[in-house]
Amino acid sequence: MDVQEINVRKSAVVLVEFQNQWTERGLYHRLIRGRLESRNVLENTRILVREARKNGIKIIHAPLVIDPERKKGWLAHLTSGRVFTKNTWKSEFTEGVYEEGDLVVEGRHAFDAFAGSNLEQLLRDNQIETVFLCGFTTDQCVAKTMKTALKKGFRSFLVSDCTATLNDFLQRRTEKSFQEKVVSSRELLDIIGRTGKIATF
Repeated sequence: MDVQEINVRKSAVVLVEFQNQWTERGLYHRLIRGRLESRNVLENTRILVREARKNGIKIIHAPLVIDPERKKGWLAHLTSGRVFTKNTWKSEFTEGVYEEGDLVVEGRHAFDAFAGSNLEQLLRDNQIETVFLCGFTTDQCVAKTMKTALKKGFRSFLVSDCTATLNDFLQRRTEKSFQEKVVSSRELLDIIGRTGKIATF
């Protein structure tokens, strides 16, 4: 395998919508529950972020938080602010993924986590060159965020078993669209554990 080492100090794991709206009871959870469980997404992600932190990799959370009193974006208006609702359990981080010291994106209101948010500024301020994307759903918010990251010049990878969507077809199609830019959490952890650095694939 032809690899190029990357400075972990300039790498980040970006977690898109690891929030209770997707991972706890309710319609959104039911939509992806099969893939969450069969792919062991939550445990894979908890292990990945824990090891990443130990090795100096930044963890950045990109939650979607909707304020029903100040609706911004079409999703907020379409749902009347009833999903990912500010100051409710729905918008809270999934248990076991957030830790004090992690970075949190602000201002996000669209599927693409860059849209209207300070995500790019956080990446630039922390001199991040490489991002590893995890989250929900693979073919929508995660894919749109990754495409923008690539356009903005960030080396970007989709962490396949730390993402989930409505069905296996959509998951496979999205992974195929990114081809060599897809990596599993096990591959990533193996490289981190062996070298203390991350390698491109």
